[in-house]
Amino acid sequence: MKKVFAILLPLLAALNLAAQEGRPDMEIKQFEEQKVESGREYYRDLPARMTKVVIAGDNSMTDLIFKNAVEESWNISPFEFCDYEEFDRIKTDTNYYFLMRLDKMHRSENDPAMEFVCYLKGNEKAADNISAMPELISLPLFPADDNSDRIYSYLPAYMNIIQNYLQKIVDGRIYPSKRGVVQTGVFEKNRNTKVLFRKGDLVYHPAMQEFERMFRGRAEEVSQDDIDQALSNSTPHTLVSLVVAPSEIYGRAYCYKMIISADTYELLYWKRHKLSAKKGPGFLKADLKRISKLITPDFKPVKAAGEKREK
Repeated sequence: MKKVFAILLPLLAALNLAAQEGRPDMEIKQFEEQKVESGREYYRDLPARMTKVVIAGDNSMTDLIFKNAVEESWNISPFEFCDYEEFDRIKTDTNYYFLMRLDKMHRSENDPAMEFVCYLKGNEKAADNISAMPELISLPLFPADDNSDRIYSYLPAYMNIIQNYLQKIVDGRIYPSKRGVVQTGVFEKNRNTKVLFRKGDLVYHPAMQEFERMFRGRAEEVSQDDIDQALSNSTPHTLVSLVVAPSEIYGRAYCYKMIISADTYELLYWKRHKLSAKKGPGFLKADLKRISKLITPDFKPVKAAGEKREK
């Protein structure tokens, strides 16, 4: 599957197509305002129900790669592709689940919009407001006004992350969160495990000596090409970073930070923080400490005199 994706990506990269044409503007309220029906009984029908994968049909690069990732790996339920017009007709039908891209507002229209890939269940109350549709999981793609091609390499991993999460919901092991919190997997305790942070993903830049000590030499900053290669080759015992955040800081803007396994396509770390002048987009010092402890449990950071704990 990954070889097919590796061939497809450079071909699609040569296209210069409008990513948003033909797709109506759709907004869904942010997690805190959304009602989620929880329970194994409510979602145990998921594997037997049809998942409608909503595609604009405009041959945009994002939709083409998204469609290919679904075709190559979706197996938790039967699926069919549909356009936004069909979605608008059947979104109230509880017999359907939907996998789709949505622009989501945080609190108000003055906040930056982010595009997410969401998995929703049809709901009778969704005729006038799709926020009534229970959201089982959503993962950030890019700011609504800045379609970054970085996310393309991660879309196959996203399909695996979403399906693993849905299976846990079906099994009753976890439940959808009203606050948009995503539970993560467990870091592999292996001496060979290493973390590849993309250059530019770190807000806090520790000195090389501190970085080496913190991760026991098992982390490094690399280019996005190196991360793409690790994902494409399923490099064993390798974890890669992903940061998704608005290009401008205003209103209630959030940064989403993830660590994903390159060989198993598991989501192993998930945090978000509100962007500010002091906390820009990327991994904070607190994130690095948490991640280092997960792969090197014996690490004990040395606090400088007068240093306050970072939340």
